[in-house]
This record gives sequence, structure tokens and C-alpha cells, in this order.
Amino acid sequence: MDFACPQHMLVVEIDGGYHDHVVENDLKRQAHLESLGWKVLRFLDKDVEEDAEVVARAIAKELDLEYEFSPRKGTGAGMRRGKR
Repeated sequence: MDFACPQHMLVVEIDGGYHDHVVENDLKRQAHLESLGWKVLRFLDKDVEEDAEVVARAIAKELDLEYEFSPRKGTGAGMRRGKR
């Protein structure tokens, strides 16, 4: 589980890399969570990296929230990746 919102019983999974080797375990865990009433949204890591806004919109839609984009200031750790 990468992120969870207990208030809405929503789990967000970001798949990629090692997830390719543990698909069966991921699906078992998803089935267990869903049996407990949780909703599981899955996204590929490359989708998050390439277009995080699409992912954010999908999460907002699932939560029945209005989506509002707020650009980052460009100071987070992920922003330093290209500056090495």
C-alpha cells in the first residue's frame, strides 16, 4: 500500500519495478482490502512520473472532489533529480 485515506477507505497503489515480480501477492492483498470495504486504485509508476496531474484527477474523481491544480514551487527532493 503506497497511500491510504481511511476517511474514504481508499488505497492508492503505485505499481512498477519490483511489483512486476509480486503481482499475485499484490492482487491477494487488494482482494483482502476490498473484502474489508476498501477501494483500491492502481497506477503505474511511469504514469505518476509522466503525468501526475492525470493521476491526481483520477483520485479526486474517485473521492467525488473538485480537482484544483496548485503548481509546486520546484523545491522538493524530486525536483533535484535532473540537477545532479
